[in-house]
Amino acid sequence: MKAVWKGMAVAAVIGLGVSAARAETLTVYWNAGHAWDAYQAVIDKFEADNPGWTVQWEKFQWPDMRTKLIADFSVGNTPDLTAEPGGWVQEFAQQGLLKPLDDYIKADGTAMGYPDDWQDFSVKRNMIDNSYYGVQIHLTCATLVYNVDMLKEAGFDAPPKTWEEFRNVAIATTKGGRFGFAPNPVTSYYWPWLFQAGASYFDPAANKVVFDSAEAARGLQFVSDLIHKDKAAPLPVTGADYEGPQKLFTAGRAAMIITGPWDVTPIRTGNPKLNWAIAPSLTDKTQATQAGGVSLMIPAAAKHPDQAWELLKRFVALDTELAASTANGMTMPRKSWAASPEVQADPILSSFGQCLPYARDITAELRLTGKSARVEELLKTAVDEVIYNDRPAQEVLTQYAAEANKALGE
Repeated sequence: MKAVWKGMAVAAVIGLGVSAARAETLTVYWNAGHAWDAYQAVIDKFEADNPGWTVQWEKFQWPDMRTKLIADFSVGNTPDLTAEPGGWVQEFAQQGLLKPLDDYIKADGTAMGYPDDWQDFSVKRNMIDNSYYGVQIHLTCATLVYNVDMLKEAGFDAPPKTWEEFRNVAIATTKGGRFGFAPNPVTSYYWPWLFQAGASYFDPAANKVVFDSAEAARGLQFVSDLIHKDKAAPLPVTGADYEGPQKLFTAGRAAMIITGPWDVTPIRTGNPKLNWAIAPSLTDKTQATQAGGVSLMIPAAAKHPDQAWELLKRFVALDTELAASTANGMTMPRKSWAASPEVQADPILSSFGQCLPYARDITAELRLTGKSARVEELLKTAVDEVIYNDRPAQEVLTQYAAEANKALGE
């Protein structure tokens, strides 16, 4: 009997050893602002359905994630699945750093509704040469968000519709340590103004950036003047944190900000009593804003690409989209999501949704050059020169566009 028990004990130890050897970790990089309960539930279910597997969910601000990813790519030690804020899919795919998803989509696309149930724009921005390299999980736009009470106190019963009206409201609501408008330090947040002025980023026919146009200069100068001349906006706080304007707005220290669905939950939870609303984007020469959103991609060096794809499918499932969006105010890429009763009945989601038809992808054509990262660095430097150092927008944009076009020609 002792020999039998001893044999059973040895078998148990061997069994534990086999189980431990099979234990695997799936590493996922995620934006810290999107670490929502709906996605935690997906991870919990994945782990329950796959005994021995653990999802290591690492969370970053976007700039920090990019730095980490580039370092990972350089040594071939990447996550299995990573989110990206728009533009990285095509950039990294052109460098051979991402796994093509064609075979996965061929096998599972019909069942998951991809690409037919996704907005066309959200599919194309994740493709290179007719191959898929990413799947959109959020599809967003930024628009005007305003403090209803602050505008009423200043004599405005409705939000501004034009630049002139916006400037008047911003000046009138600036007083007593409060600002009319809080700009964002992130360069992409200046593109609504440039688009509304009639500007473009890149001319693919000429292979040249055109952000030095008179229209672009006018848009950037308008924001700079709000800060330096009108004193109706503070200098944005530099750094990796894009949440500064939202925090000022939530604290009742800014009457207006330009933001998207990603800031809905922080505003709601940060100040439940705040009386705020969402307005259509402003109009100057035209009504426009920037499009954005998050995609998921699998690095070519991923250790577990098949499991990463299985987790990706769960993240972008319709029920997950609905759970994430209704709880957090995020807009999503599925056509069936937009048509769902839950979305139609939600005033926040429907309000943000109104700007999607005139939203534009900032770097859509530039990304295909494979040199967008360098150009975007130059544009960021140009914007910073105008906003922080109060240099004339036309002068600065002309200087940096020349450098960008030199880089494109090399």
